[in-house]
Amino acid sequence: MREKKRSIRPWLFTGVGLATVTGTLGLRRFLYRTTVRRMAELDRLTSEKTPTQEGLPFEEIWFKSRDELKLHGWFIPAAGDEAQGKATIIMGHGHGGSKVADLHYAAFFRRGGYSVFMLDFRGHGLSEGPRGTSMGYYERYDVAGAVDWLLGRGLNRLGMFGISMGAAIAVLAAAENPHIQAIVLDSAYGYLSRSIAAELNKMWGCPLWLGRAMGWYGYRLLAAHHGFSPRLGHPANEIAKISPRPIFIIHAQEDRLTRIENAHILYKKASQPKELWIQPGIGHVEGYGKYGAEYERRVLDFLNRVNWQAIAAPTVPTQTMDGRLITSQP
Repeated sequence: MREKKRSIRPWLFTGVGLATVTGTLGLRRFLYRTTVRRMAELDRLTSEKTPTQEGLPFEEIWFKSRDELKLHGWFIPAAGDEAQGKATIIMGHGHGGSKVADLHYAAFFRRGGYSVFMLDFRGHGLSEGPRGTSMGYYERYDVAGAVDWLLGRGLNRLGMFGISMGAAIAVLAAAENPHIQAIVLDSAYGYLSRSIAAELNKMWGCPLWLGRAMGWYGYRLLAAHHGFSPRLGHPANEIAKISPRPIFIIHAQEDRLTRIENAHILYKKASQPKELWIQPGIGHVEGYGKYGAEYERRVLDFLNRVNWQAIAAPTVPTQTMDGRLITSQP
């Protein structure tokens, strides 16, 4: 009997090993579909709608990102004689969207006396992006390209407003580009892996404790797809660098995609000056639809308190999160 038991063991270990490898490869394929295919290689949202349909004057823009991708944008001038009004707000759309979907935000910024620069991030709308979106890491180069274009026009009072993915990008961009003088973040994630975990929970009922481990691995797959280190690209690790420029964090209490913990993480890690508005009773990016007039009032009040003249046109270069120097190139 002992001899038989010994002969079974190698087969048993081999079977367990094969099952483990098969399960690991299956999990990797599943997470690859969930992260790289679903997040990076998404279908584009395009439309023939322009700001004209919202009664907004605009200039169509083609410009280059810092890594030489061709991007599409609109410049909407402020009303009145001065080209940029109080300042120019760069707008960052959410994942899977485009600038078209956010024209209602641009309208209220213009009513408040601001010019607006809207862009399609790489892999979205009309912009180039053969590998799709990186969910923030490379999109900061898109924002840097927008800043370069605006500085070349002599527009040096610059802020940024972002929604969901666009808000996360705003953190990464502002952290290394001192020309962005204030940011408003609606539904930003601090760590994308947590949003992947929330998506797994929402779609498949995966427990959050397990989803977070899978989300961490999913983010590694996304980083590998785009060729950057998974240690990088986390807004929560970069937001403290924005100080002393002001930050306004907005988040829905019942957000099930980018959960409320993200807002508290970002607020805790940000340095002063900073403000936080938690919106009760609503889900992901539903704030403007629910709180319209109050939303406009709070955002414009925050921007109107920024001393744009005092901090315009900084010239000190800063390092990127991957250690390279970045300077604006008007």
